[in-house]
Amino acid sequence: MGLGSKLKSLIGEDLLDDLQHQLKEVAAQGLDRHLKIAVTGLSRSGKTVFITSLVHHLMEAHQSRSLPFFEVASEQRIISVKDLSATSEKPFPLRQSIQALGQEPPLWPESTTGLSEVKLAIRYKPASRLKRLVNDTATLYLDIIDYPGEWLLDLPLLHLDFAQWCSKQQQLFALEPRATLAKNWCAAQSRIDWLAPANDDALAVLSEEYTALLHLLRNDENALSMIQPGRCVLPGEWASNPLLQLFPILNPPADLSQIPAGSMYQQLQQRYEDYKELIVKRFYREHFSRFDRQVVLVDCLKVLNHGKPCFDDMKSALTDILQSFNYGQSGFLRRLFSPRIDKVLFASSKADHVTANQHHNLDKFLELIIQDAQRDMRFDGIDTRCMALASIRSTESAEAVLDGQTISCLKGINKQTGETIALFPGEVPMELPSERDWNSSRFRFLDFAPRKLPQTDLKPAHHIRLDQALEYLTGDMFR
Repeated sequence: MGLGSKLKSLIGEDLLDDLQHQLKEVAAQGLDRHLKIAVTGLSRSGKTVFITSLVHHLMEAHQSRSLPFFEVASEQRIISVKDLSATSEKPFPLRQSIQALGQEPPLWPESTTGLSEVKLAIRYKPASRLKRLVNDTATLYLDIIDYPGEWLLDLPLLHLDFAQWCSKQQQLFALEPRATLAKNWCAAQSRIDWLAPANDDALAVLSEEYTALLHLLRNDENALSMIQPGRCVLPGEWASNPLLQLFPILNPPADLSQIPAGSMYQQLQQRYEDYKELIVKRFYREHFSRFDRQVVLVDCLKVLNHGKPCFDDMKSALTDILQSFNYGQSGFLRRLFSPRIDKVLFASSKADHVTANQHHNLDKFLELIIQDAQRDMRFDGIDTRCMALASIRSTESAEAVLDGQTISCLKGINKQTGETIALFPGEVPMELPSERDWNSSRFRFLDFAPRKLPQTDLKPAHHIRLDQALEYLTGDMFR
């Protein structure tokens, strides 16, 4: 008599079957996994569109072939994807964003202004034969958290005191176009006696003007990236809080060793420390420390179009961010929050705005910008990758003959005029531009209007490399 037959005779066939079923359920639960991916980016880098398109393709992955380089999808191992976002306190506006892209004519969805998330349950067939012996299906619970890149720019404040931050801002505001745009605000500052007793009304006026200035610096015309404090432009749940009445002092007193209690300077100094403690640290303690993987979106074409000041500002912002992202055992964030991020994807958006032969250049250009910080992160054991992608493909490839030679072009709808155009958009440099490059107006990349995103029947032609991004970020979870 075999072991199974002996057990059945001792405890009964029904009870044994029930025990076997329960053991299988417990083992299957061990196969289920949870992954949190945070998505952020500098202003207008396309993170809302990225999340919308990524989730839309995932939701259809069980019945479409739109993600050929996403292994679990191409092998048809995804059984179903369920949206659990209704259980979130701050759900991402997925339905509204998909509707905007699916209407006629399609529109880019509204940018998000605070933290939100998509929660998905992805039922799939494991690739591992051993795992399939335990159970033929498993579930990945995937949380995609969206938060503004402006909040990420607050990270460097954590290791700067108020005087150090003011000094860095002094250097920034000495550069164009900041110097010209901030001329009136700087003049108003120069009339303040910072050692005099605090005047709440005067501080409120200067703070309001500074917030307006920050919005001006980051608008489409100026497109600057180094915006601090980030909550002044995107306050989230801190809107109207007095802690946001904060700005740098660009003409501080010569002697900072004896600042009178209750003075204008001391009040701003205290507000700065409270901002770091109550807003910045709290956000990263409650959210950042729980992220497993991070996506940072960057619009390289925008900064190339806007010229050297915009490019230098973006490079400075990314450098500060990534230095603060030092996750090593001795890193600043690890001492504060014990983060667990093990992969970071730096994504250069709008790959559809250049021809296919420029995608490699776009990869390499972003690598050039962040190479020093990226090297430090790899040293600390963080896997990083730079990738050009297009969450939604707004153009199609075309060809033209010029002087007897066939050249690659793009065809799409000009975002500004609404006209269908075909053009060669230009080349992305594989090395940092020289002064001559900037002065020659070499970079003139156009913005295109979105093409309609189908509700069903999605195809690889609807995106560029979104499947490769998914494979990099989540592929190991499905094996």
